[in-house]
Amino acid sequence: PGAPGAPGQGGAFQPPRPPLGQSSQGQYGQQQAVRPDWAGPDAVDASAEADHTGTFSERWRRRGSDSRGERRADRRKHRRLLFIVGGGALAVVIAVVVYFLTAGGSGSANLGFGSLVTTFLPGELQKVPNACQSVPGGTLTQYLPGQLKVAAPPLNTGPQSECTWTLDKPPVYRVLEVNMQAYSPSGLAPGDGSATFAAEYAYAQDESAKQDPGPKSGQPKATITDLPGMPGGNDTVAFEAAQVFNAGGATTDVTTVYVRYRNVIVTVVMNGLDHANKGNYGPASPSQLSTAAETVANQVTGLLVH
Repeated sequence: PGAPGAPGQGGAFQPPRPPLGQSSQGQYGQQQAVRPDWAGPDAVDASAEADHTGTFSERWRRRGSDSRGERRADRRKHRRLLFIVGGGALAVVIAVVVYFLTAGGSGSANLGFGSLVTTFLPGELQKVPNACQSVPGGTLTQYLPGQLKVAAPPLNTGPQSECTWTLDKPPVYRVLEVNMQAYSPSGLAPGDGSATFAAEYAYAQDESAKQDPGPKSGQPKATITDLPGMPGGNDTVAFEAAQVFNAGGATTDVTTVYVRYRNVIVTVVMNGLDHANKGNYGPASPSQLSTAAETVANQVTGLLVH
């Protein structure tokens, strides 16, 4: 994503069937006569000669005997091959079963299927409050004084809720965003698969992205500050990321607070237009944006804990 929104820029087969090959059968499915490879030039008249010399019958008997012997040898080779392949597959299955049975006694190295958590644990949340109703009116009046525009329709799906408030009253331009997301058990993230671990992993990814944004992310490197004292005690961790965006002649200060309470992540973004390329906006106070984001994050997290 690029820089935050500014005034007038909005808020935040089936493959084709191959041609049929040439068939060795005739028009009505009858097999075409094919001279066998072993037939000599006199093969067609061999039956007539057999009455006089008897050599054809003898040759035919020997050929039948040889063919039966070759077929028996082929069958023996086929049985040996099946035995080797089947035995190898069985050995692989046995090795896998033994691995998962013995891995259970190796502590953190246990990779057996039974070690994954597939249900919500006690204390984990499956739903979050409505974000648009989570911020007290007094807080909105204090940090965004004036006529507010609320993003519609807000995202409110049960496990996730989001709301955005915008104040556009020169020289003040402020945008407040609140997002809450309850994570579910997942075996895709590293760890035990629990919902809390999924949230821990997402939280760490968010912090890393702020500390070291990719060159194509469009985001500047943030200043990270740990935030102790959020509601929830030892079940809660939080940090704040402060960034300054410069794009198109405008400067925007953005403060983001991330809070993880068990399996829920609360994200509060407060941005202010410090200098605009159009209109009479600014300046913005980074410290005031920080205070506003921390206050809202504290209040919203409190709804999850109580």
